[in-house]
Amino acid sequence: MRYSTVFYITIGIVLFFIMVTVLGDIAAEDAAGMIRMSIEWLTKYVLPWIFLYWFIKLVRKIK
Repeated sequence: MRYSTVFYITIGIVLFFIMVTVLGDIAAEDAAGMIRMSIEWLTKYVLPWIFLYWFIKLVRKIK
């Protein structure tokens, strides 16, 4: 896959999870709290997998 395609897919996944988290709790809290919770959720569950993917790609490139 090309670099730009992977980059846009990664950004799309992150934005998707932000939207799902914010819209899922729209009646429960205020907007600032939802954004904070979605960023916390992303950093805890989604971003480590993205960083792992890029790290593995870097290690393969170095070899």
